[in-house]
Amino acid sequence: MKKEFERFFFSNLTLQIWLGEKLIFKSKKEGVRGLVEFIKKYRRRYKNLIAFDKVVGNAAALLFVYLKVKEVYGIIGSNLAKKTLRKYKIKFYFKKTISNILNKEKTDICPMEKISKTKTPEGLYKYLIRND
Repeated sequence: MKKEFERFFFSNLTLQIWLGEKLIFKSKKEGVRGLVEFIKKYRRRYKNLIAFDKVVGNAAALLFVYLKVKEVYGIIGSNLAKKTLRKYKIKFYFKKTISNILNKEKTDICPMEKISKTKTPEGLYKYLIRND
């Protein structure tokens, strides 16, 4: 998957989801929007998914847990996302780890990062669907 991840790194995509060697979903949407779209469309139909994500904050990590992905490759990942993925025993690789994912203005922690701190994987998904 290293070669595919390198291609993803240089692409304009924000998310790719793989089933084995087959790309089954891609998105250019910001934040967790693409991931939520995938979950709405496919539910948890697939097992052993591999996800490539440009920015893996805790909200994305919790949604990956909800999906039961087996591996996550991120360009940037937060410390909280690392903790979550470790807790749920999901393999992951981040090119760069940062303390927190910031909002668009880079003035505060990302709202999704804040909200995700008090949610379970299923709880976060339900919250996002209600507030979509």
